[in-house]
Amino acid sequence: MMGPVPLKLVIFDLDGTLLEPALDFAAIRAEIGLEPGAPILESFPALGETQRRRAYRILERHETAAADRSRLMPGAKELLDRLRQRGVKVTVLTRNSHASVRRACQRHGLAFDGIVARGDQKPKPSPSGIRHLMEICGAAPDEMVLVGDFRFDVEAAAAAGCRSIALVAEPTDWARRATWIARNLGEVRRILESAASTP
Repeated sequence: MMGPVPLKLVIFDLDGTLLEPALDFAAIRAEIGLEPGAPILESFPALGETQRRRAYRILERHETAAADRSRLMPGAKELLDRLRQRGVKVTVLTRNSHASVRRACQRHGLAFDGIVARGDQKPKPSPSGIRHLMEICGAAPDEMVLVGDFRFDVEAAAAAGCRSIALVAEPTDWARRATWIARNLGEVRRILESAASTP
């Protein structure tokens, strides 16, 4: 019988996971001129070049403003510190710009073992960002967990063959496809502390 697999890596989404949600996606879509509910990044290729440059400027302005007023989710710093104490690498995988991630990290004094932001890899739900972080951190799929608050996080984790935690107030159809569901980062911490012994 195999022993427990050590937990080597946790990949976190940023907005709505480590940071309280601050982006108004409906306002971003409206300002760009996208249909309500349309996935923002996936809509850009259909725009003309001038429209696409304008859309990126609008998105980046909203992301910068959100980073500047961002607040840590309750328990975020404690969770990151606890993982580091256990020797677990912590990384970020986000669809946001690098500039906004840097601003948020500086604002809250956060440091990560790796960051994949917009433009580095194909965005979630593609698993490419997860695979890149696993490679640079020396972790296999069964040695890591992804934590996120949106269906793209769970879909990316499934495509990469790794476990996931859906961070949601109420279970949804997409959240039920995650390995675990947590209502807050306190529950995430308890799940991660037992994750190494989960088959």
